Amino acid sequence: MTDFLESSLENRLTFLNAQKLPPVIMAAKGESLLELLASAALELAAIERRFGAILFRGFGLRTPEDFHAAADSCFSGALRPYLGGISPRGQVMSGVYESTRYPSHLRIPQHNEMSYLPDPPRALAFFCEVEPGRGGETPLADSRSIYQCIPQPILARFEMHGIRYHRHLYGPRRNPVTSALSRIIELHTSWMEAFSTDDRSQVERVCAEQGATVRWNFEESALITNTLPAVREHPETGEKLWFNQASTFVSTPRSTGLARWLLYHAAFPSPYRRPFHATLGNGDPIRIADLNAINGAIDSATVKFLWQRGDFLLVDNFLITHGRMPFRGERRILVAIH
Repeated sequence: MTDFLESSLENRLTFLNAQKLPPVIMAAKGESLLELLASAALELAAIERRFGAILFRGFGLRTPEDFHAAADSCFSGALRPYLGGISPRGQVMSGVYESTRYPSHLRIPQHNEMSYLPDPPRALAFFCEVEPGRGGETPLADSRSIYQCIPQPILARFEMHGIRYHRHLYGPRRNPVTSALSRIIELHTSWMEAFSTDDRSQVERVCAEQGATVRWNFEESALITNTLPAVREHPETGEKLWFNQASTFVSTPRSTGLARWLLYHAAFPSPYRRPFHATLGNGDPIRIADLNAINGAIDSATVKFLWQRGDFLLVDNFLITHGRMPFRGERRILVAIH
C-alpha cells in the first residue's frame, strides 16, 4: 500500500517553474486534504524533504478553521505560539497568525522564520484566504542553494564568527519622538506584543531559555542579544544550510532602496536603538559588500508563484526561505508554525 501511495503521489506532482519549487499536488475530485495528510504522511514527508515544500491546491479550504485543521494534522497537534518574534502580526485563533504586518508597497526579504533563535520553527504552513489583487507572491529559496552560491571567503568569515543578533523591543514608556519614528518606519513592535505578557520577569525567563541576554533601558524597552551560527545543518539530513537573518537585520541601500535606507538610519542613528541589528559574532560590523554578495546569492535561488484562494503551502523552515513581494489590493495569507 505504501509503495502504491508513494508512486501515486510522485506521479501527481506538477511544477510551476524550472526550479521545481514548490511541487504542487492538485486535488482529485472530492478529495479531502485531511484524509490525504493522514493516509500519506510518510510519503508527503519524503517529498517535502526532497523539495523543501509542497503546495496543495484545489482542496476546498476556505476559512481559518479549515486551515487550522489542516495545519494541526500536518504538525500532529503541535502548533507553536509566535513567542519572542520581531515581526508585528495579529493572532487569528489559537495557533493561526496573520502574515507579517508590513507596508504593502515594500518587499519582505527572504528569511528562515525566527532563525535568530536557537530553537526556530521546524516547519511552516501558509494558507491563502484572500488571493492578492496584484503581486503579493511569497517567494521561496532553497537554503542549500544559497549556501552553495555565497562566495567562499564570505562564507568562511560567517562560519568562523557566527552572528550576534540585537533586538530592541519598545516598552510602555516610549517617548513621543520614538513613537512617531516607529509609526513612520512601520517595523517596530513592543516586548509586550512579542512575548504576550506585560511581566518583565517572564520575558527574562524566556530569553534565558533561548540563550539570550536582556537589558532594560529608561523607557523600559527590552534590549535582547544572542549569538548563533550563520550556517546550520539540517536536523534530519545533515546538509549544510545558510540559516540566519543577517540580511534582514542589517539593511542596505540595495535591500531597502536608498531613500528608505537613509530614512531608517536618520531615524535610528544608533544601530542598537533600531528594531533589530546584527554584527558578526565577534562584534565586528557586517560589511555592506558582504551583504550585497549574500543578497545576490539569495536572489539567484529565489522563485515566485502566484497564490490562489484556498492554497495550502507546507514549508520546511530549515530548507526553504520565504519572503513577500509588494502588492496592491487585498491580500490575506495566514500562517501556522511548528
